[in-house]
Amino acid sequence: MSVKVRRVFLLALVVVLGAAIFAQAGVEIPKKFENPKKVRIALVREVGEGSFFERYLAGAQSMADELGITLLEATAHGDMARMITMIENFITQRVDAIIIDHGRPDPLVPKIMEALDRGIKVVTFDLVVNDDRVPEIEQDDLLIGYMISKQLAVDFAGKANVIYVNVGGFAPLDKRDKMWQIVKWRFPSIKEVAKIGAVTGSTAADTQTRMEAAMKEHPEANAVLAMWDEFAKGAVRAIMQAGKSSQFRVYSVDITNEDIQMMIQENSPWVATVGTDPYSVGRLAVRAAAALVAGEKVPKYLLVEPQLVTREFLLKNNITSMDELVKALPALGESPLVWPDWMKALVEKNKK
Repeated sequence: MSVKVRRVFLLALVVVLGAAIFAQAGVEIPKKFENPKKVRIALVREVGEGSFFERYLAGAQSMADELGITLLEATAHGDMARMITMIENFITQRVDAIIIDHGRPDPLVPKIMEALDRGIKVVTFDLVVNDDRVPEIEQDDLLIGYMISKQLAVDFAGKANVIYVNVGGFAPLDKRDKMWQIVKWRFPSIKEVAKIGAVTGSTAADTQTRMEAAMKEHPEANAVLAMWDEFAKGAVRAIMQAGKSSQFRVYSVDITNEDIQMMIQENSPWVATVGTDPYSVGRLAVRAAAALVAGEKVPKYLLVEPQLVTREFLLKNNITSMDELVKALPALGESPLVWPDWMKALVEKNKK
């Protein structure tokens, strides 16, 4: 390379790098976030029990920490009246935004409207609110229901006697159920021989008791479809304690560290699950709320793409935790949804 060409090359490189630095410096952080600690986002959860919700909360807190904002968390432990009171308290405190995690529309929508009328932004996770001002986050539950139901049908070549574990009245579970009904219609030799399930303060343990009774009443059963991993845990424990792992295959929704440990244990009947990383979902919820506070336009529906995880995949890749799973299956990692440039710049600024 001649001296002249080298000079031209170096000059071009300086121009490109300078432009990149200028562009990064030119990202304007919203005025509201100049002192991000003053931004207060409340997270109100219907339930917090179970490893899924623990990881979801950890993700939400990590995103809040990276943005430097204040996250205020309250969990109702399944008590809807308590959940309403928590939302009322945060409205009174005039927080900047409220993330509402699960719950039922009828009692909660009036409080959501009250928050919006007072200028408080609202984001929901697995709660349907027919108002364009309220972004809804979900794990694409229709797709989840279809993926796991289809996996069961294909694995059994269209013929199985299924104990179905699910309940109605919860938006994500209702959506998943619709896809199960369609798959049963498509594969008429897939028989639902029993339906069990209840959401309680000890869902897994109560499901185990119900599963033990169902196995006795339906000795012909050879598959379990559980539309929540807390259901699956109870079913798997009942099957293994009865010594019937070779008779059953268990299919579920959601994936956590505890689920992985149960799937990879010796003789586990838990063969497949479909879900997202709740850590990533919690982070998305905080970003969506922060974006609304900053005046960003956030899409109405934020659907996090689910992934199929099989016991075979876990064993083949020596996976024992969610962190290892995300590395082996990158699609489970950080969602690309709601990442404005100023938010990335704020995260980088807070690292210094």
